[in-house]
Amino acid sequence: MFKATKRNIKRNGFLSVSTVFVIMIIFTISTIFVAGAIIARQGIQFYEKKAQVMIFFNRETSEEEIFEFKDKINNPEYVESIEYVSQEEAFELYKEDFKDDPDLIDTITADVLPPSLGIRAKSIESLSAVIEQVNDEKERNPYIDEIWYFEDVLDTMRAISTSVNYAVAVTVPILAIVAFTLVVITVGFNVTLHKDEIEIMHLVGSDDSYIKWPFRFEGMFYGILGGILSTALILTPWLIFLNYTQNSDMYIFVQQTLRDFGLEIISYPNVIFIGGLLGANILAGIFIGFIGSTIALKRHLKLKKA
Repeated sequence: MFKATKRNIKRNGFLSVSTVFVIMIIFTISTIFVAGAIIARQGIQFYEKKAQVMIFFNRETSEEEIFEFKDKINNPEYVESIEYVSQEEAFELYKEDFKDDPDLIDTITADVLPPSLGIRAKSIESLSAVIEQVNDEKERNPYIDEIWYFEDVLDTMRAISTSVNYAVAVTVPILAIVAFTLVVITVGFNVTLHKDEIEIMHLVGSDDSYIKWPFRFEGMFYGILGGILSTALILTPWLIFLNYTQNSDMYIFVQQTLRDFGLEIISYPNVIFIGGLLGANILAGIFIGFIGSTIALKRHLKLKKA
């Protein structure tokens, strides 16, 4: 059966290569869309857990003044939590964020960083009320140096996530249908091409499964090879990027973002990540190849009883 499969693929070389190439492209695009949806979802979860309003005080502000301000704005109707970050704690966070770049750490001390309050609202609707109250207090409080809002970040992340999810929901099924159709056409063409041989095999008593499985193997071969090549097409540029950007600001930014989003597994060459991606693509290829070839056999293979 495997020899027959190999012969079928070789006899129709151009169509076989084209099928593998298109499946590779389909898997690559689908993987990129799914990865984008996962990254967007993780980004939303990260920013939702972080303070949505950051209030930075002058460096000489005493803790008593900060805690007094904290009690004033801590409205349980709108505020979920308020976290105080001292200068020393801010320095520890800074060192953690830039641990891959010691030169940046050596140029900063705790005295340079301002103390701050991080506020999380109970909901996005409550966030507007919190921001309004904080702005009113800033007009009267000389100790407040700057206020950062992350409302726009959350809104942007949600918009991106929604768009990507819609794109995945629409694009991936369409691409899967294209892949199925391509396998059906290719295998169906080979079934038609070997029609006389199949009839002779059937007349001499070959079992139906013996006749059908080479074509099923053919379809799965297209899917498996397309999945392997797709994995290589995705991983090669990523690994090259990681290798050639080491110690650069871009590399540090990407690594920190992936750690923040809980995606450390893809931040470095990782056997689990590579094996998982390869395995997922191979399984998807087997599924598409098997189903597509089975459909082709039902449409094109009409075995008459001897």
